[in-house]
Amino acid sequence: MKFVLVKDLDELSEAFKQQMLKYMYSSRNRVNIAITTGTTPVKGYKMLSEFVKGKDCFDGVHYYIFDEFWYKDDPVGICRRSLDVKYFKDAGVREECIHNLEEDTWREADAQIQRDGGLDMVVMGIGTNGHFCGNQPGTFENWNEGVHTIDRHRTRVVEELLIQLLHEDLHSDDESRIPDHYITMGPRTVMNARSIVFILSGKDKAETARRAFFEPISKDFPVSIFQLHPDVTVIIDEDAAALIKYKISQNPV
Repeated sequence: MKFVLVKDLDELSEAFKQQMLKYMYSSRNRVNIAITTGTTPVKGYKMLSEFVKGKDCFDGVHYYIFDEFWYKDDPVGICRRSLDVKYFKDAGVREECIHNLEEDTWREADAQIQRDGGLDMVVMGIGTNGHFCGNQPGTFENWNEGVHTIDRHRTRVVEELLIQLLHEDLHSDDESRIPDHYITMGPRTVMNARSIVFILSGKDKAETARRAFFEPISKDFPVSIFQLHPDVTVIIDEDAAALIKYKISQNPV
């Protein structure tokens, strides 16, 4: 596991951009990257989109959405909609290079990813409760789960999250619009990626970083499983690294 320690969110955004470009520049015809819808990379996405738009050398980059759900009467998944706004439209990404999780094909998603050549990189944030993608604590049976669905009522956290997103993203109080499940890449899907990049910023992620990277692996803190992945890069600012600086100073990039 490699750590890139930066001063603040501005430096993190630049490091995120450079890490993305490291994989996007390739002599191969195709590069497959799964990217996060979170708020931490918003500035990085803006910087990246300004750099890549209109450049033919990035036409072989394919993007995968790693979790998705649809509110009633909204035909576009909320994660796809978020990435359209944060990156895809500004970067001029062609539709055929965007790979959604879909209700009618998710059971074949893992096999399709492998037919596409596998994921070269997955970029993720981490929830304060240790969730990655849509894998909240208590929402998967074992580490070998691939793409799967999670019932709205599986845990209290899932229910609260869907209500929060209804209010904040759709500006609606109509809870009848909340879907009865969502779809996410599972532990096995992400573990099969060649490389994983985590981005963490802010004081509220300090305990998260400590548990994710330096505490025992546990399904109670799902992201901890990636301590076992052979190629992980953590881009982290000083606030988020407050509880682990003495550890990562011994393991700089």
